[in-house]
Amino acid sequence: MALGLHTIIISHVVFCIAFVTSVVRARLDGFDNSLLEASTDLGADKLTTFRRIRLPLILPGVVAGALLSFTLSFDEYMIASFTAGSSGASETLPMHIYSMLRFGIKPDINALAAVTLVISFLLVFLAQRFNKGAFEEP
Repeated sequence: MALGLHTIIISHVVFCIAFVTSVVRARLDGFDNSLLEASTDLGADKLTTFRRIRLPLILPGVVAGALLSFTLSFDEYMIASFTAGSSGASETLPMHIYSMLRFGIKPDINALAAVTLVISFLLVFLAQRFNKGAFEEP
């Protein structure tokens, strides 16, 4: 198999899927199945039950898993460098930052770090905003 962007994506998915499943599974532990039974008793089909009952209840776990996956994937320079191959066409942002650091710290790296920090804070803020009250008992 030729190394490239597809191998980077596959390796990051395999690396992060265990973390995402553990977070979503922890959210499913306290799941009340009587809500699903009530939904089907009231005439909802399986797709409507999933969309209206199950998905809103597990959405905080899915969002937390996505944020955790993004953070871990962004931080994994070694996985990306081993699975990228020798071509420069499949260079990820952490690989680019590391290559810039080898030649000395320039203002470009500081600006990139500031932008990354602001984007990370915005993502966490938006996740907290959308999940407000998600962990409270109804």
